Amino acid sequence: MKPKSNYSKVMAAFYIFLGFIAALIVLEVVCFLTFYPLLEDSRVLRMAANAVWLYIGAYAYYKLTRRYTKWWRKLESKDSE
Repeated sequence: MKPKSNYSKVMAAFYIFLGFIAALIVLEVVCFLTFYPLLEDSRVLRMAANAVWLYIGAYAYYKLTRRYTKWWRKLESKDSE
């Protein structure tokens, strides 16, 4: 007998979305505190560093949530709840 989960697919999607927004806020704060003072002369380099930083952070968030949470498995499950 499988243990019953105490949250639905909607809640799993909400947790993923909320966590992603929180991760983006933290990534932006870190970017503004580190990359912007270093690259204050070039606007193009700041935008490129910001884009690369956010992409790497989003990928890391995806990999970590996929590995350490059950949210993705809940969304991918075939049973409808």
